[in-house]
Amino acid sequence: MVMLGLSSCKTARVVTTRTSAVPLISSGKLIRNIENNAFDYKYLSIKRINCQFDNGKVSASFKASIQAEKDMRIVVLLSKLNIPVGRLWLTPDSVKYINYLENTYFLDDYSYLSSVMDMDLDFETVNAIISNNVMALRDEKRDKENDFEVKIDSGLYVLESVAKLSKRKSNQRNSDKRPARKSPKIITDTPVHQSVYVDPDTFKLRKIRMEDVPNSRNLNISFSDYTNIGKQLYPGEIFLQFMSPESNLEMRVRLANFSTEEESEIRFKVPDKFERINSN
Repeated sequence: MVMLGLSSCKTARVVTTRTSAVPLISSGKLIRNIENNAFDYKYLSIKRINCQFDNGKVSASFKASIQAEKDMRIVVLLSKLNIPVGRLWLTPDSVKYINYLENTYFLDDYSYLSSVMDMDLDFETVNAIISNNVMALRDEKRDKENDFEVKIDSGLYVLESVAKLSKRKSNQRNSDKRPARKSPKIITDTPVHQSVYVDPDTFKLRKIRMEDVPNSRNLNISFSDYTNIGKQLYPGEIFLQFMSPESNLEMRVRLANFSTEEESEIRFKVPDKFERINSN
């Protein structure tokens, strides 16, 4: 679900090669370097996205494009064989989706989307992924710099920490559209081990690993093929893998044709006779 060189000019892949040893630095300095090198934008569009999705039961490929206004909205357009399949609008407090294949739509908070993905999602999480800045999700009041450890692994900085799995946010109920299957109860207030792998030259994210041992859940996200967008770098490929007792979800996303220019807003307009599939 992730995210567009200005206009249609060709972007160059960025490959970093370090011949000297990586110096060990403090966690505070590493965190500041990550935040200072996060992708900053007011407007961002990614006009060519190829996605491959597999959850062990369903395997599919589709195309998408994204239009985002920072901290305000994210619009995702989905298509298959150049035929519109759906449109997704994300705002800080709502999820809106039009399904053109089934002539339906829904308005919801993030409960249903979290249920489909088998993980808690919210606007801040999606926004952090688009900005390539996982540190934006950090609670600075709770997370002290000395709660993080830094090590070097295979020429990359690794920022490690242990967080506690929180309960579902109060504005997210259990969706009545959750897939009909018996789901094990998630144990909250348990440690989740997090490892963030960072390029020592660009301070861009290369990998994120989260391990929730009590609930047997693991999340891995890798970022590669960084390209120049103006004077900044953005990943051209994102690979996400989420493993749990219930599923093994994989999604590979290839991105191209980026723009940071303001574009006409895509409004949420439901075609006549489309049926709403939730009552909320």
